[in-house]
Amino acid sequence: MREKRIEFEGAIYHVMQRGNNKEKIFQSDADKKFFTAELANSKKKYGFKLFGFVLLDNHYHLLLQTGTIPLSKIMQRQNSLYSRYYNRVHERIDHLFGLRYKSIIVENEKYLFSVLRYLHWNPVRAGMANDVSDYKWSSDVFYRQGRRGLVDTNFIYNIISDNRSIAIKEYVRLVQKDSVLKNEHKYIIGEDFFKDLLGEASQEKKILDSIIFDLGLNEEQIKSIKGGSRSRKLKPYKEAFIKEALSQGYTIKEIGEFLSVSDKAVYKIKQSSSGREEMLTIQ
Repeated sequence: MREKRIEFEGAIYHVMQRGNNKEKIFQSDADKKFFTAELANSKKKYGFKLFGFVLLDNHYHLLLQTGTIPLSKIMQRQNSLYSRYYNRVHERIDHLFGLRYKSIIVENEKYLFSVLRYLHWNPVRAGMANDVSDYKWSSDVFYRQGRRGLVDTNFIYNIISDNRSIAIKEYVRLVQKDSVLKNEHKYIIGEDFFKDLLGEASQEKKILDSIIFDLGLNEEQIKSIKGGSRSRKLKPYKEAFIKEALSQGYTIKEIGEFLSVSDKAVYKIKQSSSGREEMLTIQ
């Protein structure tokens, strides 16, 4: 049984989302540009504050503070819209994201800056940049150059100093120190979160609603699929949904009830999908 998330107004979260099977979720700068543009739209719509972010090839991190809208709703919108975009642009029908996003509450100012620093060092540790300042798809550039807009930099600046120019210089000094040691990550971001970053997290059963949302469908299409629609256009999405649901440990009966179809119908779709995959393998 999965733990219920702790959500309350004003909470600060470190969030991480991986690609399905750790596959790429960003293939180009255009993908990352779309993601950050939608992140800006989500901020306007839901009124949260963004203190930091970093986009890597197969996962992303966010550091944000919620307002009245809970984190789950923010993440559902962001992931759903991006999945829909990515599948359309890259001509694919499959789940983009893996298990549900990971999140931990950042409890005080000391850890807030440590997490921000951890985010900004990610591209260096991943071999994607030689220095923190070399990577353009993180919030470092906003802090380093005193930019305004997507990232709410004032909160961090004010922790460092009331003087903006001093705060920027001190930020650069602090973030440029050698990256925190590996065993300190458990202390900063939580042991379970740390294990997931290393690919050691235990498999967590993803709820069926999350699986169908991750296909990047619109509300009308989701309603049709859950209502037992036999539309041929929706069949590839049904197949992708059933495949993922089965891999998560759901039974054919549970899947059929969710899709408002019989067990036999689910089995036939599964067999049809498996047959095509086998033919493609043979070819």
